[in-house]
Amino acid sequence: MSSRPEKFEGEPEYVPEFWARAMEGFADNHENGVLSFTITEEDVQRYPELVAGQKLLLTESTDGFVFSRIVKC
Repeated sequence: MSSRPEKFEGEPEYVPEFWARAMEGFADNHENGVLSFTITEEDVQRYPELVAGQKLLLTESTDGFVFSRIVKC
């Protein structure tokens, strides 16, 4: 186990997968350093804590940590 903080530390388990999608160019939007995704039914099947139609926003801090936020639409 690493003694240093990890990139996704403290974030929900789905964040690394969405980050990987974003790094492959599959974010719905990328504006001002914020990556956004609209949660789909397929996402909900994989991660039941998500709600279809909501937005997931991801940002990366200058020290490399990724943070998420859910926005209800």
